[in-house]
Order: sequence, then C-alpha cells, then structure tokens
Amino acid sequence: MRAVYIKEQGAYIRRVGGRIVISKNNKNLREIPITQVEKIVVMGNVQITTQALHMVMEYGVSLSFLSYGGRYIGQAVSESSKNIFLRLAQYERYQDSEARCEIARRIIDAKIQNQISVIEAYRWKEKQNWRDAIQKLEENRKKLSSKTNSSGIMGIEGICSSIYFSCFSQMLTCELNFSGRNRRPPKDPVNALLSLVYTFLTIEIENALENESFEPYLGFLHGIKYGRKSLALDLVEEFRQPVGDRLVLKLLNKRMLSEFDFQWEERRGVILSKEGFQKFCKEFECWMSNEKENFHTIILNQIGILKYAIQNHQEYIPYLWKGDKRDLSN
Repeated sequence: MRAVYIKEQGAYIRRVGGRIVISKNNKNLREIPITQVEKIVVMGNVQITTQALHMVMEYGVSLSFLSYGGRYIGQAVSESSKNIFLRLAQYERYQDSEARCEIARRIIDAKIQNQISVIEAYRWKEKQNWRDAIQKLEENRKKLSSKTNSSGIMGIEGICSSIYFSCFSQMLTCELNFSGRNRRPPKDPVNALLSLVYTFLTIEIENALENESFEPYLGFLHGIKYGRKSLALDLVEEFRQPVGDRLVLKLLNKRMLSEFDFQWEERRGVILSKEGFQKFCKEFECWMSNEKENFHTIILNQIGILKYAIQNHQEYIPYLWKGDKRDLSN
C-alpha cells in the first residue's frame, strides 16, 4: 500500500505500536502497518495525534492536508534532504533570466505537445473538426520562441489551454456536460474531477521535489509568490494531460463515475460524495502505478532529469507522452 486517503469526517489518526489506526466514535475503521505507507492524504475534519505524527515523520511518510472539497492546504514533512548544493544551483539558474525563460518555454512547449497527443489519440468521428484545433495549437506553439518572460509564455499557455479544452468537451461521451474550465469552486462534476486529480498530482510532485532537496518555492515558469510552491506547479504542467485528463476521460467515459457520485454544496461547489471519493482514490492509485505507464516512476525520473540539468548546466528535457488510444476510445 502506497497511499492512504481519509475523508471520514470526525475520524482521527492514532498510533498503536507500529501501526496507523484510523478511528471514529471509538471504533477502529482501518489499521495499517506504517511500513506499508508512503503517503497519507486527509481531507476536511480529520485529526491526528502527536504520537501518530511523530511516527509518520520518523518513517518519512508524507502527510498532506486538503479541505473537504479538495483544496490543497499544506503538508507536514520530516527534515528535508540536505543537498544544499542542488539548491544553490537552482538559485543560480533562476537568477539567469535567459536560462530561466528557456526552462519555462520548454515546459509549456511540452505541455502543448502533450495536448496535441491527447487530441490525436482520441478516436474522433469524422464530423468533428479537431484538426483545426491542432493546427491552432501548433501555430501558437511556434510563437513560444519569441517570448522572453514568464507572462508572455503563460499567455501562450492560456490560449492553448482554451483551444485544448474546447476539444476536451467533445471527448466526453458521458451524460455530463462540460463547457470549459472553472474552479474555486468547481461548478460541475467534470471540473471537480479535473481539479482533484491536478491537486493529487501536485502533492505527488511536491513530495518528490522536496525529497530531492529542491527549493519548491522557486519556480522557473510560475516564479515566486509568498507561500506558493511554484516549482511543483511548473512540473505539473507536463503531466496534466497525459496523467490527469486521460484519467478523467477514462473514469467518465467508461462510467466508472457518474453524476450520482457527486454532490453540490453552496460554499464548496460540486464535490465527490464519500463513495465517489473512495472510488476515485482507488482508481487514481491504480492509474499511477499501472504496469505500462507507472507514473510514480515517471515523475521520479523526470525530477531526476531536472536535477541533472540544473546541476550540470544542461538543457532540461520535459516529459512527452507518446500516445495510446486504448483509454480514450468512446
């Protein structure tokens, strides 16, 4: 077992020997040996005892906190890795504006290519005019080379994401409607799923970056903002389409989740129900660790590529998805 997701409101996490025990109303819901856990994600009103927190940190288990609706709040981590030389190299690369922009351009270039690959992998009906969207994406992608700051690069990213999501709505063959991205809070089930899977991806990448001694608050694309782990947001861009969007299409088009797995709350918008959340967590972990594309390993490898590039003053090569129609068919 790699991950433990807890959304049972009023539950608390305690330590019993070498096990994590999840209880509610003096009744044990689950018991897991700490040696079988790599990360714990809690959502909403879930408590943890000091003893359990100490054990989690001693074993290097990441503990992330989300709101009940899935908004990322923060995490508790043990002492970070001590590779100060990597952080110094990261600071140096950031101070070089040309090198910083080159990394940012490469990340968005890869994101656009991944958007194109997902569109091309879908089995379109002839009447659907998706080739025009790909042409527009390619045209905007060529404009990246002329952008010399992050705002210009993010401007191209915004245009391309708008084009891509106009195709994404046509890829959905379920009964749920999707008219474009919205969030904070999400106003429909599709956006609720997209936001949640992006949050889970960010947690995965953030933990891996900190384990490698990166400075997570120093991003090349997203820059610096108080309290924002920008480097994790940078790398998430490479994985949104090949990991997040493909999973959402699979869950909805194959009716693994339906409208009955969601609920509306005035402050939180549309969120997964308790049963829907359990289904999602199970499928997310299966998706991340499948035999053909183990995204846990791919993400770790990609962070290793970034580490090598920064420490050795080499070009960063982002992740490109090669395409597979099997999970995108309608």
